[in-house]
Amino acid sequence: MGNLVIFSVNVKKLANFYQAVIGVYPRPRPGDNDKDLRLGKTGEEILIHSIPIRIAKAISVESPPIPRDDCAMKPIFDVESLAESLAQVESNGGVVTDTTFTLDGLIRRDIIDPEGNVIQLRSSSSA
Repeated sequence: MGNLVIFSVNVKKLANFYQAVIGVYPRPRPGDNDKDLRLGKTGEEILIHSIPIRIAKAISVESPPIPRDDCAMKPIFDVESLAESLAQVESNGGVVTDTTFTLDGLIRRDIIDPEGNVIQLRSSSSA
């Protein structure tokens, strides 16, 4: 995918979610601040970027999260095992949706992260 910035009300919780679900790990760089967390794996980097407090106060994050499905984008992440990734979603504050299909030989499943962002996981293996 390359690089992605995800704005977050709760940076640590969202970073933990992405680490558990898609297998990224902390990749801090010199100059990073202590409010944001940089995660990655080969060929991918995600910056979980803190929303300024004055704006975050106006954002309601529900549990379970309500999908922000009116967004113009949906990130797609490749995972080794769709089953293993899906098993981590709910225990880390997300929601597994019913949207699943196969396209281009890959099994795809939409999920919702703890802050309501709709993302898609894809894998060549359902196991």
